[in-house]
Parts: sequence; C-alpha cells; structure tokens
Amino acid sequence: MAGLSEVSVVRRPRVRILICKPTKASASEDSNGPMTRVAVERDGGVIGECVAMERDKLSIRAALVETDAEIAIVIGGTGRGAGDHSAAALADAGELAIHGVALCPGETTGLGRTASGVPVVLLPGAPVSCLWAYELFAGRAIRRLGGRNTELPYQSREMITARKIVSALGMTEICPVRRGAGDTIEPLPSFAETGLMAAVGADGFVIVPQGSEGYPQGARMTVYLYDEC
Repeated sequence: MAGLSEVSVVRRPRVRILICKPTKASASEDSNGPMTRVAVERDGGVIGECVAMERDKLSIRAALVETDAEIAIVIGGTGRGAGDHSAAALADAGELAIHGVALCPGETTGLGRTASGVPVVLLPGAPVSCLWAYELFAGRAIRRLGGRNTELPYQSREMITARKIVSALGMTEICPVRRGAGDTIEPLPSFAETGLMAAVGADGFVIVPQGSEGYPQGARMTVYLYDEC
C-alpha cells in the first residue's frame, strides 16, 4: 500500500545459552536457565540453544568455538576458584576483554568474544548475580543487536526515600525497594542478604552508583518499577 517492494529490517539476534552445571546440588541449575530464557525472549532474542554442560574448561571452550549465534551467554563458573573455568575457556576460544566488574550483585561478570567475533557474556552462577549481570550487560547487548533501545526495560519515575538507603562505596549496587505511602519508597534487605527473594518482595529497584554510599531519608531519586514495565 505504501508503494514499496523492499524494506530494511533487523533480524532478531540468535542467542546461545550455555549453563555450567553446579559442582553441588543447587537450585541455581533450575532457576538460571528459565530466568535467562524468559529475559532473552523479552529483549527480542531468539534462543538457538540452551544447554547444560560440564563445568570444565575444554567443554566450555569447545561449545564457544562451535557457536554460530549472534551472541553467546555462559552461566556459571565465572569466579576465581579451582572449579571455575568459564573465563579461561573464553580466553582460549578468543578474547577475554573484561573479567570482574564493580557491580553488586554480579561482580564476577565477564565480557569478550570468540575468535570468529561472536560476543560472549559470562554470567555468575548465583541466581541473583546472574539476574543483574544479565540485565546490565547481556540484555543490553541483545537489545542493541536487535535494533532496540538499550536502556533497562522498566518504566522509571522520581520517588522519595522514606528511609535511608545504604550502599558500599566503590561498587554500583542494585537495591530492592517497596512502595510506601504517597510517592515514597522503602528500602528492603539487600540482594546480597536475601538473594532472589528480594526481587519477589520488591516493587522495583534503585541503582546506587559506585561513588555513592547511598541516599539519605527524603532524597529524590530514580526508581525502576516492575509493575510498569
């Protein structure tokens, strides 16, 4: 009807998810996969494959070398312990550009690419760390590849703290909050203390930058709300 025979399009990026099996029986094996798959689909990605694999360097490296997706996500094994091999596997498969970020939760996040140029994001295995590393790194990369807005996919508004929000200096911290009376928010126990349960009981979150120790009572700040996404 517009008189056009061809239009320019952006293909939905194909995403390969590799989940390193935990060394001990853990709920993270069950939660990280479903959580990440839903987030990838929300961000416009197409999941080409989501596989659980052994937590060893050779297996992870081989899986990365074989990747033919537009972006790969590796979940688990991103720490610096004896059983953590994701970073070393990525370094062997191509380039490990960053390993470790000033983010709480999510400080063992890694970024790089395979020898063939496929971007790779390493997400921590702890579910709450996996969640926020995905939101701030992998999710933005997927949205960019798909031609979407790279900002966080939540509505934000200016609200006022009913109580002080405390954060550690030197780390960007994600702090869960609950709506209070009027246009106020109440801080909840941190993600570091309660894990994913903090997200379940929260109405949203605030991002405290690494140069800040938090916000005093009565401060006005940007709040990202779950029920307005």
